[in-house]
Amino acid sequence: MAPSDCAADCEGAPAKRFRSEAIADPPPPPCFLKEADVGITQFVTPGWNGFDAIIKHRFSDFFVNEIDEQGNVVHLTSYTDADDPEPPQTAEEREIEELGVPQDADEAFRQAFVRMEEILGPDDAARIRAHLEAAGEQTLEERTLLLDRELGKDERKGIYMITNNFLPTQVTCTTVDGKLQFIRRMPSDAKPRDKRDQGRRGWRGPQWRHAGDHCYFVLQKENRDSMDALQQIARNLKVAPRSFGMAGTKDKRGITVQRCSAYRVDHTRLIWVSNKIKGARLGNYSYGPRELKLGDLGGNQFRIVLRHVQGADAESLAPVLEGIRATGFINYYGMQRFGTQSISSHAVGIAVLKADWREAVDLILRTRPGDSKEVSRAREVWRDTQDAKAALELLPPRAAVAEFSVLQQFVRCGSTANAAGAFATIPRNLRLMYVHAYQSFIWNAAVSERIRLFGIGSPVPGDLVMPAHGLSAAAQGADDAAMDGEEGCAPKDAQPVLVTAENAGRYTIYDVVLPLPGWSVKYPANAVNAVYAELMAKDGLSVLEMDKHPLKEYRLSGAYRHMVIRPRDFSYEWMRYSDDSLPLARSDSDAIEGKHIPESIDFGSHVALKLCFDLPSSAYATMLLRELMRQETAAAHQTGLSAMASSAAGTAAAAAAAA
Repeated sequence: MAPSDCAADCEGAPAKRFRSEAIADPPPPPCFLKEADVGITQFVTPGWNGFDAIIKHRFSDFFVNEIDEQGNVVHLTSYTDADDPEPPQTAEEREIEELGVPQDADEAFRQAFVRMEEILGPDDAARIRAHLEAAGEQTLEERTLLLDRELGKDERKGIYMITNNFLPTQVTCTTVDGKLQFIRRMPSDAKPRDKRDQGRRGWRGPQWRHAGDHCYFVLQKENRDSMDALQQIARNLKVAPRSFGMAGTKDKRGITVQRCSAYRVDHTRLIWVSNKIKGARLGNYSYGPRELKLGDLGGNQFRIVLRHVQGADAESLAPVLEGIRATGFINYYGMQRFGTQSISSHAVGIAVLKADWREAVDLILRTRPGDSKEVSRAREVWRDTQDAKAALELLPPRAAVAEFSVLQQFVRCGSTANAAGAFATIPRNLRLMYVHAYQSFIWNAAVSERIRLFGIGSPVPGDLVMPAHGLSAAAQGADDAAMDGEEGCAPKDAQPVLVTAENAGRYTIYDVVLPLPGWSVKYPANAVNAVYAELMAKDGLSVLEMDKHPLKEYRLSGAYRHMVIRPRDFSYEWMRYSDDSLPLARSDSDAIEGKHIPESIDFGSHVALKLCFDLPSSAYATMLLRELMRQETAAAHQTGLSAMASSAAGTAAAAAAAA
């Protein structure tokens, strides 16, 4: 949907009607992006009417735990535990430990000369002791004692071990022409480093360097972006944000757990910063040789609470839930991919792919419903005055990263003429998000047309297939280079097989892939092929020119994505509850802090359905919910339902109090 069509579309197309009278339709917002606007129109199992419920009524209704490449679900289990960062002891460190130096300084002094007698004999040991016990301010010459005989290397080493560890503040020992020289230290001399500490924390680097330069940790965040959380950690530690890596980005509105890495940051500093930042906790530290990068994961485990369930119960919904388990859902890119407001990210992507930088910047800065008060005011000032400085002063930088970057560059330049330069100041991952959103839009629309034309039963001649294997990286694509930095597609060097009448029986619908548009991919050899050309032609683009962009980073090679997927380890549980302000599931940090798992109330006034399942990287849990509920998953629609439920609860509470 073109941005200019937004107002007209909202006037003429009311929000989708639901089946239950218990939850009325929310009043449609002035304009919001809907599923059909981004190509999401089909279902795996047509005919099911669905039911009413609210997705993400609270952010604590949506839990995501990363699954690592070995198939293990990642959990935060401790705020302080680390996997033995201490390096193996060197031979010297073992010798020092075996010396057993007393903590008491007087006892250490006494034992030093007992040990010296074993090496030097009683006479020399007594001379050295008397020299060190001499009082008074003396010249360097008077404080120096040189033994009158040469010693072997092993003997000298033994004396060094004694003086450095038993007498570190009393004497400095060196060798002069094979003879030991002892210089009594004055009280004003700087205290030397403890040799026992030097071996681990001195010039040899951090204590964990033997294991690798990267400290791995588990991050649990609540209602915030992954990048935002890492940037706040970086600011507090005064290190560059690029010091941090992560295996995958996670939803903002939810409680999510993921693995991250920090380059040359000791875990003790991360423990400190964990107590300083809001909305995030860190723990489960370990060390390794390489940075975590996007795609270094096997998938995600979701735990989702659907509140205010109406129009379904355990008996009627059981076969539908079992159908989801067995049949799966269309692997659409969900609404999060395209933003939550009236101007979709893919609309900006069109301008970027056409190198129309002025249009891209105008779309980013354009006024839109749903903004916070501060952001909305900044956009209005820009719209009315084109005064970048005035708009920038009103804009909270963390709430609008792209807008802040563009306006800041305009202010620096003293001109708004260089739109290309201003767009280039937006962080790279965000710039690429716009063009990836456009690829996702084309893919969604192509899949919808493929299903409309040929159904969902089995592959047809002309389809492309790649055998799927559950959540494996090879099948679902954990290769971070697969889509120009995008995770969740088949590996870049994987080649699909063309389905023919002869080989069609070898494959299932779960093997069918469709390409995201790019210059290196193959396209279906059936009627779906024309969909790509037609859709892109409407936007003034061509699949044949995806490698012609003037800037290399926007020359998209494309990738492949499976059309239909099935969840793994799918389970569900019904609950009754009465208070919408209370959580209905427990987070990892709740478990650490000993909080109880919420339980169902026998006579609760509301019904909730709790779902748990695993999905491959880049698959959208909301698309599984769409298949199950047959309800609009756009964030604005769900927010409207939540607001109405909260208002109804408040009215009921007020009536009860009045009674």
